[in-house]
Amino acid sequence: MEVGLFQQQSLKLSMSKELSQAISLLQYSSLDIASFIQEQAMQNPLIDFGDAPLVTSRPSVYKQNANDDKDLLNSIASKQETLTEHLLGQIVFLELTTKEHDIICYMIENLDEHGYLKEDLMLVAQACSCNLEEVEMVLNSLQQLDPIGVGARNLQECLLIQLEQSGQLSDELEIILTEYFQEFAYKKWSKISKECSISLEQVQKYHDQIKRLNPRPGLLYATQAERFIIPDYIIKKEGYELVAYVNEELDFRLSVNDAYRQSLMLQDNHAVKPYLQEKYREFQWILKGLQTRKQTLNAIVHGLLEKQQRFFQHGPSFLQPLTMKELADYINVHESTVSRATTHKYIQTPFGTFSMKSFFTASLKLGTTEETSVMTVKELIKQLVEKEDKKKPLSDQQLTNQLLTEHDVKISRRTVAKYREQLNIASSNQRKVYV
Repeated sequence: MEVGLFQQQSLKLSMSKELSQAISLLQYSSLDIASFIQEQAMQNPLIDFGDAPLVTSRPSVYKQNANDDKDLLNSIASKQETLTEHLLGQIVFLELTTKEHDIICYMIENLDEHGYLKEDLMLVAQACSCNLEEVEMVLNSLQQLDPIGVGARNLQECLLIQLEQSGQLSDELEIILTEYFQEFAYKKWSKISKECSISLEQVQKYHDQIKRLNPRPGLLYATQAERFIIPDYIIKKEGYELVAYVNEELDFRLSVNDAYRQSLMLQDNHAVKPYLQEKYREFQWILKGLQTRKQTLNAIVHGLLEKQQRFFQHGPSFLQPLTMKELADYINVHESTVSRATTHKYIQTPFGTFSMKSFFTASLKLGTTEETSVMTVKELIKQLVEKEDKKKPLSDQQLTNQLLTEHDVKISRRTVAKYREQLNIASSNQRKVYV
């Protein structure tokens, strides 16, 4: 092999820091953009927001009128009590020994978010250095606390506790829940009716009674962070036309802090000028990235207005089949650009607020040469189920037949079953009522 120096030409794709930043800005949500700008402003003294406030973590939900004398302290949300705090506040009224107090505190600390005690009682006994009988006795005390059903080890026990404490537990219902729980849950009621000599109508009444109970009592005290959606665009009907407006809360207006820049430029320190030049270049890249992001989003929204006009005019059931590639070709950008730009973005319409990605849906062939969207088919399935006779609910095959005969939608029974499950609609056997 010859050793030496050789000259060779090659093409190599490299991504600059600025290009990477522009791609990131494109897929940032509005709140991410606000955080990014605030972070950059801390590092770059030339960035000036002017009078335009950045988006906060949540929108304003209360506005006081000039003559409103409402006590503002009452509008401040108090800290929500947790399930643990709620239960610990009750055990002070129980007559417990020191050991029993330690056991019940241990169990309270180990309840899951639903209020269930999933840990095996033998493990509780070992952790608390006591015997199983003591643990069972303390568990019974825990199960007497509010909310009713807390401390249960499973759904079956949770329901039995609630029925017993509310005086609703009959002998028949106790037998059903203890010996036929699976059959009862999955509406295999013929076996229950036959073996327990109970009419199907009575089993239906027990089922309706159970539905009024709370299967997850702990969730009453679950602490969840509030999630607010701020639409990036607002679509309004103005006469016969649809008009898209940029949400003013998200219109970031940046400028150079010239006063600060000039004061630094006047200084004799030779290190200041290169520093300012570098910060000015960074500002220009941020500004260009934001402008590109805005132009891309504007093109996408106006493209959606054209392609999904029937949706914006008449509602979700009129959503047309549309892929990201089709829209990308329409507005002359790459498909990946549409994918990035529509991530975590929302549009407020006359029919509610929707994510931008929800406007893209696969198509299904109709009986004719026309096409319809998957979302439209799901809406049709939902409507058919809502209108059905609950005593004779439609099977998946019957739904398939009605979609074809009434709406000219030809899909398989398995596809109908898949869409039904995605809509959280139970099977026909589970939807059936007997009274």
